[in-house]
Amino acid sequence: GHLDSYQSGANQLRKAFSSGLSSGNANTAFYCAGHGTHFSTISAETDLPSLLLQIDYYLRLLEIYKSEMAKKFFLCYRETVSTLIDRGQSTGIEAKLSYGDASDPGIGNKPVLEVFYFHQVFRNYWLGY
Repeated sequence: GHLDSYQSGANQLRKAFSSGLSSGNANTAFYCAGHGTHFSTISAETDLPSLLLQIDYYLRLLEIYKSEMAKKFFLCYRETVSTLIDRGQSTGIEAKLSYGDASDPGIGNKPVLEVFYFHQVFRNYWLGY
C-alpha cells in the first residue's frame, strides 16, 4: 500500500547515510539519516525499540561530528519514539529539545520549531489526547 514506499525509502536512506559517512560527507549522511528516521517513524518500518537504538547511534555520532542542528532533530524523534514505547518511563534520556531551544532565532531554527510542533501533535495523537 501507501506505506510501502515510505518503508522502502527508509531503507534506501539508511544506505545513503552509510554511503555519505564513508565518503566523508557527514552533512549529507545526517540529512539522509534524519529523513530515514522520519520515514521509519511514520510508516512503522522498524519496530520502536530498534528505531530508538538507531537514533541513539546517530546521537552518539553527532557528538563526534558536532552538528547541533541535526542533534535537535534527532532529539525530537528520540523523545517521540521513547514516548510511544513507554511514555519515556524507562527509555527516556535527560537530553530533550525544549521549546526555547527549538525557537531560538539566533541559528535559523524555523524548521526545528516546525518539527518540534509536529512531534508534539504526533505524540498526542498516538497517546489519545
